[in-house]
This record gives sequence, C-alpha cells and structure tokens, in this order.
Amino acid sequence: RLLGTPMALVPDAFWRQNYLVMVTTSATQLPEAKSYGGKTFPLTYRPSDKIAPGPTVLAEWVWGNREKLRKEAQDHGAILFRGFDIRSPEEQAMVITSLGLKPMPYVGGAAVRTQVVGDLIVTTNESPPSEPIPFHHEMAQCPEPPSHLCFMCQVPAKEGGATPLLNSGAVYDYLKAKHPKFCSELEAKGVRYVRIMPPQDDPKSAIGRSWKNTFKAATKAEAEAEMKKMGTTWEWLANDDLKTITAKVPAIRADPRSGKKVFFNSVVAAFTGWIDSRNDPKKAVQFGDGSPVDAKALEDIASFMDKEKVSFAWEKGDILLVDNWSTMHSRQPFSGPRRVCASVFKGVESTPAVCTPKAVLTTGDMIPLVGLGMWKIPKNLCPKVVVDAVKAGYRCFDNACDYGNEVEVG
Repeated sequence: RLLGTPMALVPDAFWRQNYLVMVTTSATQLPEAKSYGGKTFPLTYRPSDKIAPGPTVLAEWVWGNREKLRKEAQDHGAILFRGFDIRSPEEQAMVITSLGLKPMPYVGGAAVRTQVVGDLIVTTNESPPSEPIPFHHEMAQCPEPPSHLCFMCQVPAKEGGATPLLNSGAVYDYLKAKHPKFCSELEAKGVRYVRIMPPQDDPKSAIGRSWKNTFKAATKAEAEAEMKKMGTTWEWLANDDLKTITAKVPAIRADPRSGKKVFFNSVVAAFTGWIDSRNDPKKAVQFGDGSPVDAKALEDIASFMDKEKVSFAWEKGDILLVDNWSTMHSRQPFSGPRRVCASVFKGVESTPAVCTPKAVLTTGDMIPLVGLGMWKIPKNLCPKVVVDAVKAGYRCFDNACDYGNEVEVG
C-alpha cells in the first residue's frame, strides 16, 4: 500500500478509524463541570474498554485527531484526558506534541520553576504549598502570551492542590454589567505590571522567579537586552534586585478566533497575590497611564471568580489541555507531596513533520514513533517513495547496507 500514489500515513487512518475509540459522553464528564453556550467546561476524554490505555496509544490518537481536539479546546475552554496511565513528563510531552502546537519558552513569567524535559516541560509554580495562586491567564503580563497550556499530574496532593478553571468570557460579562466604568477604563488604558525580582530564585515566594531565570540571562546586560525587546522599563536596586514595569498591555482582549471579548490579564492575581518580602500587591498593577486601578471592583471580581470556578481533584496521570485565550486557571493550597508539570505553546506548527507523534527524551530531543522501512523497496521506486514519505510527514527512515538501495534512498 505504501508504494501507491498518493502516499498516505497509514498510522493516521489505522488508529483513528479502525482501532482506537475514545469515550466522551455525558456519563464520562466531571460532576464539577459547568456549561457555557451548551459546551461542557471542561470536556473530558477517557479510554474505552476496547483499548489498553498508555501514552503511545493516546499520542497516536491525539495526532490523528489533532485538528478536532484543537477546535474542541477552543469551544470548550479545556480538555481533560483521564485514565490513560500517563506516568512521566516525557510521556506528557509525547502526548502533547502530537497536537501539532508550537512550543514556546517560559520567558517573562513570575513563578519559580524547574526545567524537566528540555525547554518543553517545566514544573508548575514552586511556591510554598500554603500559598494560593489567584486566577490569571498564563503570562498575560507579557506582550506575546501563549495560546495553550498543558498540565500533567504526576503526584496528586494528599489534600487540596487543585488547579481550578474559569471561563474568562463570563468574567468579562460580569465586569461589564457590574462595573461598566472600570471595564471601559481597562479597555481604553490597558495595564502595566510592577514587580521586583531577586537575582536568585526565591522558592518561598509565588512570584520569586529571579531576573536571571525570568529573562534567561546570565548578566545584567543580557537581562536589559531582553527587557528592551519586551518594552519593559527597569531599575536596579540594592542587593542586585530588579524592579520592572512592563510595557502597557491590554487587560481586555478579543479572542482572535471568535472575536469574543475576554478578561485576559493577571490583574486580580497581581493585586491580590503578588506579595513577598520585596513586593506590595497593591502596587503591582496600574492602568497603562500610571493611574491606580479600582480596588473595590477588583475585590468584587475576585469574589465572582471564586463562585464561578470549576475545581476538581487531580488524579495521577491526568493531562489537562487549557485554551489560554478563553480560560483562566489558579492553584489551591495543598498538603503532602504534589508534582504537576506544565508546558506552554503559541499557535500551530506550520509543517507536517512536527505533527507526527514522537517519543520525547528528558533532554527534549524527539524520536518519531513511526518510521518507514526501506527493506525490499526496489531501487527504481526508492526516490519517489522517500520524497512522498517526507511530504506526508515521515522523518524516520530505516536503511542498511544489506538492503542494497542506500544510494537511491539518499
């Protein structure tokens, strides 16, 4: 079949149509889920009884259904994959890279994190477990925030530790109805975020990421170069601390895909949670013109967020895909060990090759799960087969001197 024209990726059709069936019905959804516009929030997928769950099986299915899943993430706000026996960050990476999303570095974020799988997977905020993390869109304080996030629970907390979700469009609707003046000011003026960073990570703080790690810089000059790119202004303080004021960024944005307005910012998170020995949360956010924000309105919005949230307990092996344009997230305090890993993405990869499923090593290097064997393929057909295979997305080819066609394979 592989010698036919045009050449098709057999695994795509095989896994999607003939073998693997995922289950997403009303019976499989979380009891805590809500509904917005007739869409379950979040949507949940579980394995059917026709398969033995595992990361390779899930990665193959995700790859075959990547466009559908990306659309469902947009429509539903988030997708939970539960019961697939995902055990490691490397397996998380195998699954999530199958979506064809474009990974982006974690540059500009405030949280202390540890790299786990190359530049692809990091730990979630390593602040003390007693500290809650308020609702926010990931890296909303940056000029170019991610489009998607992916979380994986490797070790659920003994108590607490949930990652609640919130529909950002619902927050905007509430803001516009209850605080129209404040809403108009946010839209017209935008906001700036103010933060003082230490030279070394401070694990006692939810915003204790050092300026070296925030900007991936070894020297002050390198940090300043990165801040210039982002439009951030700065001031060097005693003890090599760094005070930063971001460029003006929107607080209300329109989802570029739907045009729907969302409360896309970290305003509440900064105003209520950016507190440590260096930072005063009441000074952490201001309008784009430098004037103060409405404290009472923000307190009311925070209360609404708490009532509107969807919160569910993590289970070992859960993978949660979050559409960062439409959905905010937070973290609840917890006790006992907890390990949740995360990755951020911006947009969709533009070439077919990166959409093929891959095993991911701890270094971040990737190996395609599916390759094409060249044994017994006649010499006169080899060039066309290889070219067609590359166009179809193959990047792994098996060849050997004994096959007698190495030159023709290339």
